[in-house]
Parts: sequence; structure tokens; C-alpha cells
Amino acid sequence: MKIIFMGSPEFAAPTLSRLIDFDCKIIAVYTKPPTNSGRGLKQNKSAIHNLAEKFSLNVLTPKKLKAPENLEQFKSFNPDIVIVAAYGLLIPKEFLGIPKYGFINIHPSDLPRWRGAAPIHRTIMAGDEKTAICIMKMDEGLDTGDIILRKEVLLDNEITAKELHDKCSELGGEMILDVLNIFEKDQVSYTKQSDEGVTYADKIISEEGLLNFNLPAFEVNNKIRALSPKPGAHFIYENEVIKIISAVVEKANENYQIGTVVDNKLGIACKDSIIRPILLQRNGKKMIYTDAFLRGYDVPMGSKLS
Repeated sequence: MKIIFMGSPEFAAPTLSRLIDFDCKIIAVYTKPPTNSGRGLKQNKSAIHNLAEKFSLNVLTPKKLKAPENLEQFKSFNPDIVIVAAYGLLIPKEFLGIPKYGFINIHPSDLPRWRGAAPIHRTIMAGDEKTAICIMKMDEGLDTGDIILRKEVLLDNEITAKELHDKCSELGGEMILDVLNIFEKDQVSYTKQSDEGVTYADKIISEEGLLNFNLPAFEVNNKIRALSPKPGAHFIYENEVIKIISAVVEKANENYQIGTVVDNKLGIACKDSIIRPILLQRNGKKMIYTDAFLRGYDVPMGSKLS
């Protein structure tokens, strides 16, 4: 089976690694173009770009697929199947019908819940108790394709976005081999997504990182976990942005003024209880535990945070 792989960030790496390990016939790898940064305009290649080059795979980095020459080049590959994992570029509808088995996408949510750009972050931010990895056949819609394979992932109230990201990326890599086996045996079946329970996972924007202590502490901690470690949830004290990388929720023994520091260990009053930071990070500094943070940065009891 001739495979084209499309992906860019670390999330996609376990899937490509599995395909390489099992000697699948990868005829091309599409990934986002390198970016330039720093004084010397150093070229930064995507995680998939670096992995593909390591194994001497054919790498393509178009800025947009829509150009006619890109469509003709894609047709010339004559792929049997295209596997997509967090590619990051729009795939025009003209491409979808070219491969024999179509475009197969790995999506880390329990579709139709959390279609869109940031399903892992939104899952945790909403306090969902479970999610799933769905392998679907892509259509013209936004994550609306029929499901080929689904595996449920149970969540606790401590898992961070980074931890869930890593878990889902590994599981997606394992599942894609099962999907290829299903196609090769001509045993594929499709399950249409429900029209009920549809939600959209909008891209995370920087303004969302500011914590609102007027909410229940459980919801505040959901945001901390959802944005940990990057971009990071934060509060502002004396005009400085301070990120909370991890925290725990504790019951409050009395009524405190919301948004104030209630003890000498940086407990912060929320609507119903206390959020207690475990790891914090000042701008440009390393993450450190709360006791070390307080030794170098005084936030007295009664301080008001925003």
C-alpha cells in the first residue's frame, strides 16, 4: 500500500515512527515549511520534517496545497491512502478523492465533541471525564468525517494537556496500524458521526491564560491543567505575569475575599475553595516549586491577585 503522510508537530511523530518501524511504503511526507528565527535567521524545521529526513524520506513543504502544480504533483504520486496527523494546512477538496482509500485523519477527541484546532486543551478545560482517539475518513467539513476506529481514554482530574497530548499521540500511532490492516483485509466499516453533542475546540489565544478566581477552584484548576506547561495559565501581581504550572484544590475553612492570598504558602481564594500552586514560573525564569518561589519573591498573606 502506497502511503502519503501529512503531519507537522510532535503529536504526529509516533504515527510516522510506527509506519517507518513496520516498513510501510511511504512515498512522500508533507509537512509545514520551515520557519526562520533568531539573529541569524536559523531555519527551524518541523518535528516531522526532521524525522522524515533522518530516514531519507521524500519531504515536501508547500506553503499552500491549492496551487495547481501542487495538485498535479500529488496526483503523480498515485497514493493508495493518505494519513493525516496535525498537518496544519488546509487540504483542498480536489485532493480528497485522489487516493484509493481517501484521507485518514487522527483526531484526539471523542467526536463530534471538540471538533477543531485545540481538542486536547478544550477537553481538559471543560473538565471532561473521558475523551477518545478517533480515526476518521476526511471529508470537506471540519472533523465531520465518518469514524473508522475509536478508542476511549478515561481522564482523572490531575492530567495536564502535555500528558494527554503524549498519551493520545502514542495511542494514535498504535491505532493507525490497525486501520491499515483493516483496509488491506477489505474489512473497513464506517460509523457516521452523531448530529448531537457537537462542540468546537477553538484555537487557544493568549488572553485566555489569565485566571479568573471568581470561578470555583475546580474550574480554575482545569484551566491550569489545560494550559500546562505552555502557553501557561497565569495571574498578575504587582504588574508581573506569574504562571501557575500545576496546583491542587483545597477546601476553605472560612470565607475569604476572592482573589486574595490566604496564607504564607500562596493559597489563593476562589469562589468556593482554595487553589494552591505547586509549580510556578516568572517571566524568563525556570519553573520552580512554591516554597522556592516564595523564598525569592514575597507575596504576603492578604495580597490581592488579578
